[in-house]
Order: sequence, then C-alpha cells, then structure tokens
Amino acid sequence: MSDTSQSAGGGLAGPTGQPGPLDQLVLTRATEPVETRKSAGPPEPAAGPAAAGGALRLRGVGMDFHAGRRGRPGRPGRPGRPGRPGRGRGGAPAEAAVPTLADIDLVVEPGEFVCIVGASGSGKSTLLRLVAGLLRPTAGEVTLDGGPVVGPGPERGLVCQTGALFPWRTAAANVAFGLELLALSRADRSRRVAWLLREVGLEPYADRLPGQLSGGQRQRVAIARALACEPRVVLLDEPFGALDVQTKEDMQLFLRRVWADTGTTVLMVTHDVEEAVFLGQRVVVLASDPGRVVADIPVRLPGDRDLATRRDSAFLALRSEVEDLVRLHHRAHARRLAEAAG
Repeated sequence: MSDTSQSAGGGLAGPTGQPGPLDQLVLTRATEPVETRKSAGPPEPAAGPAAAGGALRLRGVGMDFHAGRRGRPGRPGRPGRPGRPGRGRGGAPAEAAVPTLADIDLVVEPGEFVCIVGASGSGKSTLLRLVAGLLRPTAGEVTLDGGPVVGPGPERGLVCQTGALFPWRTAAANVAFGLELLALSRADRSRRVAWLLREVGLEPYADRLPGQLSGGQRQRVAIARALACEPRVVLLDEPFGALDVQTKEDMQLFLRRVWADTGTTVLMVTHDVEEAVFLGQRVVVLASDPGRVVADIPVRLPGDRDLATRRDSAFLALRSEVEDLVRLHHRAHARRLAEAAG
C-alpha cells in the first residue's frame, strides 16, 4: 500500500487523521463498566465491529513438496517464486512432486470464526502458512478482500503454538513490536498497547519478560501482539496445544471474548475437535493423501457460549459427528500407509 500511515486492514489513522476501528473501540470501551465488558458474550457475526474482518478465498489451492531420492530435499514454493524440486545423485532431477494439499476451496466471510481439524499429515498447518503468505501455492490462488496473497503482510496476524515472543522484550514491548514499524506517534502506540494488555488481562504484567510469565500469559501476549496492527485476519496454529486443561479452557473463553470485541476474521487450526466445536462458527474437516476438504460443518450453537455449553446435547452431537469424520479419514490414511509399506 502506498500510504504507510494506513494499515492494510484500514484500522490505523489515515491521511486525514481519522481514528480507525480499534481506536474507536478503545475510546468506547474505556468508559464501559468492566463488569459489563467481561460478562458480554460473543455476538452473532453481523453484530458488533464485525466489519473489521477480512474476506478470505481459497480457490483450487494445491501445494506440492518435492523430495530428492537419496539426495537433497526439495524446497516448497516461497513468496515471489515457485517451489524448487529436490536433486538426486549427481544433481539429477528428483522424483515427482508429493502433493500435500489438492483442490482446496474455502470461503471465510468477514468477521467469521472458522476452525480446521484433521488427522496429522492432512496439511492443516501448510494451509495456514499459505494464507499467511509464508508459502506460495503450486496451484490455485489465495485472496484477501479480492487481492492476491503473495507474501506476509500486516493485514494478517499469525499466532503459533509457542507464541514466539522476543525473550528480551517485556510484555508491553512485545505487543508494541509491529506498531513500531507503522507511522504512529508514541502516545498512540502506548495507548493501543495499554488497551490490548487490559483486554487480555495482563496490564499488571506489562513490564515482565516472557520468562516471568506463565504459558497462558505468554499466549495472551502473542494474541495481543497479533491484534495490535489491526489485522483483518488472525491465523491461529494450535495456540493452546501446550497448555494444561484449566488454562486452555480459560484461554478459549478469552479468545471468544476478544473475537467478539474486535470483529476480526479468525482461521484456526487445531487437533482438538471439542475446541473447534466450542470456538468456531464452522468446522472444516481435512482428509489426507493429499489434504483436501471433506466436510464444512456449520456450528449451530448460541453465540454466547460458556463451559456449560460443552454439556449441551447439541454440542455433544456435533462433537461426535466431527470426531467420527476425523477418525474415519485417519483410519483410511493408516491403511494406505500400511499397504504402501508392503
């Protein structure tokens, strides 16, 4: 974008100096009673600031990885250049490409929360990296709000399982990292960081280093950092996989609240079917060999969810449906592996 004072998500102050959606949310919620803010459940997709989210489209997306036989492994496609096949002995071309994803068609509407599940090896994380722009598909296209995704950008925030915080930066400084690259005054940057730390419940820990925080607190910092630049899409790759059960439940409730507050589009990868059904508005199931969409299931549960939702009969039935699908395709994948091994 030619104007560096405005993020790709349209959230930062533009040439006219008008505040963006997050700035307005900060000003509005600063005067809202804390009790009201924390007790309010997630709205339906059209309510609240959902217009801040971006529209994702994956059309016929495929991803091949190359591996040289008895030689050097190949390299997947990267932003700006296609994948490079591996090389065999003497520099000879490697065997044919190994498809990891094939014919992926997926639409995520603005402000929607979509979870992707599937057995290991179904290409879930690869799909997320394609949307993040860290890899380039070997077939098809990925678009955000109609524009092609050709590399990383501030309109997409990525949170991994480890959080990947800078260990020498405080919690506040980690959240501020992306903002330091944008045309924001120090006062505006500090105000935004302070609001985000309040939103994730870490304002008292602003000056602590990551090593002084718990696992759940570090993930909260990582999510706040991903939201700081007002991305139109937040990408989550198993963000709670390493947490204990109680902390994981707290983080799931926290994530639902933050999503409701910001209206950002969320695309999340998880192995946990119960987590996917609890968090998402849709659950997309991937099969393996190669990774492909075999089901796109709407989650017809109330927008305002709490831990008691997990005991609801509709929730349990939907969880069983998704688990059966994942199990079915996992067993088919295991059979194919056994047959290939002879």
